[in-house]
Parts: sequence; structure tokens; C-alpha cells
Amino acid sequence: MGTRDVGLFWSEALGWPLVWDWNQETAVQSPLGGTKVAWGGQPRTPKVARSNQRFLLATVGADPQTEIDRLVSLGATLIAVDEDGSAELTDPDGKEFCLRPA
Repeated sequence: MGTRDVGLFWSEALGWPLVWDWNQETAVQSPLGGTKVAWGGQPRTPKVARSNQRFLLATVGADPQTEIDRLVSLGATLIAVDEDGSAELTDPDGKEFCLRPA
């Protein structure tokens, strides 16, 4: 479940092409192929607890703060940054994800 905006966000964030964009449904897929990640359907009810499932992104060859700034410019919201540069953010739909230095 998720909005079209979150599909567009993840396409840009991951650098993966948008392979489906129709009727408020979106999907992205690695340029190397494999499983598609999709969003769409009825709007979710408001979130009342933290998600027990989240993406974990690694910053490979990038400065963590630069990557945080890039993700925020794409629509993410910064929740917290740890001393090691790890960060917790949310996507445009409010789903948590983590960014860690590689």
C-alpha cells in the first residue's frame, strides 16, 4: 500500500526506473531486473505505531549527510541522526527507513 508520491520518491531515491505508473499505482525495478516493488491501492488508515518492516539503505561511497540532504530534498523527513552517521527517516507516506554508512 502507498501513494503514487511514494513510488516516485523511491524511484528517485534508489535510481531505479519507474516501470509502472497507472491509476495511482506505481512500481520500480532494479535496472538489473528482478522483483518489482509496488505501491498503490486504497489509502492506509493513519499510522499509530512504528512499522516493524522498513528499508535499510547503505551509503556506498557517499557522505552520509550529503545523502540525508538528498533524500530530504526528494521528500523524506529526517527523524534522527546517530553519532555514527546512521539516520532514521520517513518516506512521503510516513513509513520509516534507515540510512547507514557502508
